[in-house]
Amino acid sequence: MSHSETYELKYPFTHKGEEVTELTIRRPKLRDLKKADKVKDELTKSISMLADLAEIEPAALDEMDPEDFNNASVIVARFLGVSEEEIQKRFAR
Repeated sequence: MSHSETYELKYPFTHKGEEVTELTIRRPKLRDLKKADKVKDELTKSISMLADLAEIEPAALDEMDPEDFNNASVIVARFLGVSEEEIQKRFAR
């Protein structure tokens, strides 16, 4: 299994004058899970983890389209062994 996966955004965005067209998301390490575990709000936790794994500022993700965020979150979930169906249930709440 690959140590990272590149997701091409359906809806590129601009952050600090730079266009973001893709995210390269690395597999999480235990330190990433420990850091995320300290955050109580699920959405904030997901944003923080995705930002860390994609090595992008969390503030940049504020400009990200929700569909792209959902698809990138599925990649993170797969790295964690969570099924796509389970991650879709979480976002459906």
